[in-house]
Amino acid sequence: MKLTLATNEEIDMLHSKFKKFNTHLLEEPSKFYSRIGIMDVFNRVLTEEEASELLGRSHNLKYSPNFVSAFTDLFHLQENKVYVIINKGMRKGDFKYLLSCLNREEAKFFRKLFSNNKGIYKIDDVEALIFLTKLSVNELYFTNFFFPLLDTVIIGNWDLSFPIYCKTTLGFDKCKGIIEENGLYIRK
Repeated sequence: MKLTLATNEEIDMLHSKFKKFNTHLLEEPSKFYSRIGIMDVFNRVLTEEEASELLGRSHNLKYSPNFVSAFTDLFHLQENKVYVIINKGMRKGDFKYLLSCLNREEAKFFRKLFSNNKGIYKIDDVEALIFLTKLSVNELYFTNFFFPLLDTVIIGNWDLSFPIYCKTTLGFDKCKGIIEENGLYIRK
């Protein structure tokens, strides 16, 4: 697995394109993004009854391959130019729990990410992308994925409902095509 710290030039490029890196905290994302949706297994919002019946660990395991495949296809479309923000504000107990859920190599890799003060990384290989995608899918650690060539940010989130923010219709349509090819939807 390989991630490299983004260079100052890459950070400047990302900042000029996306303005804010903490997209998951934006109260009004429509001020920054013209196309917004939710990448999801379902094409609609579930009722409370449906959610309690359908969602959970087995749901996430069942659909994990769809998310991994979609992110991998987006990665290849992007010519391997995908960036992530590693938010380092975890409580010690949460950090220990997360490490206990990983194998030895993954835990070592994750610790290394948290040993640096900076938090913007370029994903250098599919293995690292899959690892970070699975952390979000398994609700262990949520990542903001930046796809600059598509003007798109995808945010890991609970219940496999990942917000997707696009600055352009072209980027949104390309993402939507790939997401749908992988058996997922973008819903409002």
